[in-house]
Amino acid sequence: MANITKTQIKRRIERLKDELENLKIELENLKDEVEEESNDIEPYDGKDDLTPQQEERQEWLDETSSSIDDQVYALEDVISALEDITLG
Repeated sequence: MANITKTQIKRRIERLKDELENLKIELENLKDEVEEESNDIEPYDGKDDLTPQQEERQEWLDETSSSIDDQVYALEDVISALEDITLG
């Protein structure tokens, strides 16, 4: 089995951090799109209220946005932990 150097480990961790940062950006972009879709839901012409289906869709979009936010925070924690490794 080949030995791996500290420098090689740090390089691989840096590459993984970059990939996680890119994933975080993609998730943030998706969250923005989901929020925009939720905000664009309006009552049909001549109506004052959303239909039950529209309300259900808006609720699902809002829950999805919140869930994506949770995953972004989790990624930030992982990225931070990886930074601690490369600094050590």
